[in-house]
Amino acid sequence: MKKLFLLLMALLVSFSLLAESEEATGDVSGNDLDPILRGLHLQFSGGIVGYVGKAGGDNAGSPLGSTLRLNFGYDIPIQDKVNIGIALSVGMLQFNAKENDADLEQNHKDSPWFEDYSPLAVGLDLDVTWMIDPRWEFGVLVNFDYYALAKTYKSGKNALDKDATNNGNIAVGGGLIFERYTFARHFSVGASVEFNYVVDFDGMNIIFTPFMKYTFF
Repeated sequence: MKKLFLLLMALLVSFSLLAESEEATGDVSGNDLDPILRGLHLQFSGGIVGYVGKAGGDNAGSPLGSTLRLNFGYDIPIQDKVNIGIALSVGMLQFNAKENDADLEQNHKDSPWFEDYSPLAVGLDLDVTWMIDPRWEFGVLVNFDYYALAKTYKSGKNALDKDATNNGNIAVGGGLIFERYTFARHFSVGASVEFNYVVDFDGMNIIFTPFMKYTFF
């Protein structure tokens, strides 16, 4: 997990240097300081993921994990202060599981973790946001994700069958998003918090992700 956070910090510093460079070389008239609010964008986010319910059970190696995500999207103006955004995302989750031991069946009852959960995560994100003022934006989001390439135990009636596993999990959820458009014209920063129900997983996750976004035009 430490390596993921170090990578995140390095990328955020790189984005910040790019933002400062763009501001320093801008039009002396100041017109370039007007933020670009809508259009095609690329967004990088990274943060913390935690699980509640039996998903955070005894077989979990730690109560928290980490997530990294890259979004490609487009923000569409509906009214002067209202935007609708749509984005495709790709990333990963990291959540460490304890090594399975002789008490496997008991662990299975208390937790869905089969192995370290570090899947490819792909998804579709939709949001509706309102401009609180010329630089601050607040909104709600809905997301549909698929966590692939890692196994978890099935929940419900299949929970006692140690061979009943999922090769991937579908997650459906929503949350809140905050965003601020910086004086470096193409850049904005913000954060989102998501609450996701993970299908056939015996629990849900909570994901908090600060992000930096570059809007092309």
